[in-house]
Amino acid sequence: MQRKVFKIEAMLAPRRQPGGSLAMRAPSSQPAPSTSDNAEALIGLQAELAYVHESIARNKRELTALIGDDKERRLVRAGAELGAAIAAMRGATDTILGTAEAADDSARTLAASLTDEFKRGLAQDIQEQIVKIYEACNFQDIAGQHIGKVIGMLASVESQLETILARCDGVHAVTEPQEVPVKGNSLLNGPKLSGDAGHATQSDIDRLFA
Repeated sequence: MQRKVFKIEAMLAPRRQPGGSLAMRAPSSQPAPSTSDNAEALIGLQAELAYVHESIARNKRELTALIGDDKERRLVRAGAELGAAIAAMRGATDTILGTAEAADDSARTLAASLTDEFKRGLAQDIQEQIVKIYEACNFQDIAGQHIGKVIGMLASVESQLETILARCDGVHAVTEPQEVPVKGNSLLNGPKLSGDAGHATQSDIDRLFA
């Protein structure tokens, strides 16, 4: 009875060379990596890990310097400086408005007491200029809202930087950093920049009161 020859036996079966000698057929295989190759790969991996570690440490130092130390936190100080600027503008605007109001009252009294049309016209011109001062003083409220948005952004940036530093130290952040709203303006979007879309025109305002 003829026995079937399996594939593995055919691969390992002796093969006759041209000269008549027999040779065993062995499956081909890739040469195993040498010990020197493994050592070189390990050295390269260690160098890459050292570079990554140094990069993380350098970024951590730079972020820490940006935030500041416990004695003086730079972003908090910047927010305080902007808050002081808002307070100074508010005080100066109150002084200007008070002075303009007194000048307006004097000009109105002067215009009422004059009989010369030319002099009365000059007094009325003074009143018109004072009205322009009133209108220009609106800058204080607009500028205060712009600066308030910057203060909120600085607080949000500081919170995000602290979270990044905590991750570098291996501390798990419980919550993701969120934008810190400015006190008193939680329901206001604030003024838009000149290049922003969505500005209301005078026609839009007129339609609201139509």
